[in-house]
Amino acid sequence: MELIIKKGIEFLNMNIKQLKKELQLSNTKIAVFFDLTPMAFANSTAKKRYEQALCRFYEYVKEHEREEN
Repeated sequence: MELIIKKGIEFLNMNIKQLKKELQLSNTKIAVFFDLTPMAFANSTAKKRYEQALCRFYEYVKEHEREEN
């Protein structure tokens, strides 16, 4: 994983495959997060953006969790 800085926020560049493995997520579970059916999520032109947003949010939360401890 490489460090990426966007708009002053640091990200570890986790990919969706790593996130799914770490959190035991499926495409169906991810679809539910965004109020989509599994088929709508699978065929969405925004699928990569949804996945990237989840990865970035997870990284952000993990990083701030470490700072608080």
